[in-house]
Parts: sequence; C-alpha cells; structure tokens
Amino acid sequence: MTIGPYQLSDTVRIPLEVTLNGIPIAVTNPRLQQLVLPDGTSASGFPQTMTRLKDGTYMYEFVATIVGNYIAIIQAELGSNTIEQIEPFVVGKPFGFPRIEVATDD
Repeated sequence: MTIGPYQLSDTVRIPLEVTLNGIPIAVTNPRLQQLVLPDGTSASGFPQTMTRLKDGTYMYEFVATIVGNYIAIIQAELGSNTIEQIEPFVVGKPFGFPRIEVATDD
C-alpha cells in the first residue's frame, strides 16, 4: 500500500488494515510505534495509539510540518505475537500558482 504524497500542512493519514484470508480481524493495541523524520531522527512522543475505524481497520493522523521522506513503523498485538508494518511516505513542498514574471523598461 502506498500513502501520500502529501504537502506541508496536509493531514497525513497512516492506515492499518489487518485481515485473515481477506476478512478484517481485530488486533490489540494498534499503534504508530515510531515515526522516522526526514533527517533520520525519531519524532518525539511515540508510540501513539491508532484510532479504530472498525474491526481490522485503524488510522493515525498528524499535520505535516517538515518536507522530506518519512518512515512510519506500525505495530499491533495479534494473540501473543507483535505484528509490524513499515510504511514510507513523502511530504513535498506545496505547489504554487503558475506565474510568469514580466520585466519592463521603466
């Protein structure tokens, strides 16, 4: 699954879907375990709990404030096992309005 691309000030939505034979299943403690920032450091304040949308489907949201490549490390418990998903995504610079600058001889 690919998420994004995003621009500065966008709400980044990191999804998690857990299925067994294509059927969504509930997990325990779904969380964004770590968010690796574009400079390679980890964002503070993690892990953070993901919001349950329905059994097997979860979401974490935050506002993008730094341009670059991120890595989201998502974890949850399934029985006695910890499952993990690594999700890369990009936050780019906002697109401006097209503009032509015309010089005049004044």
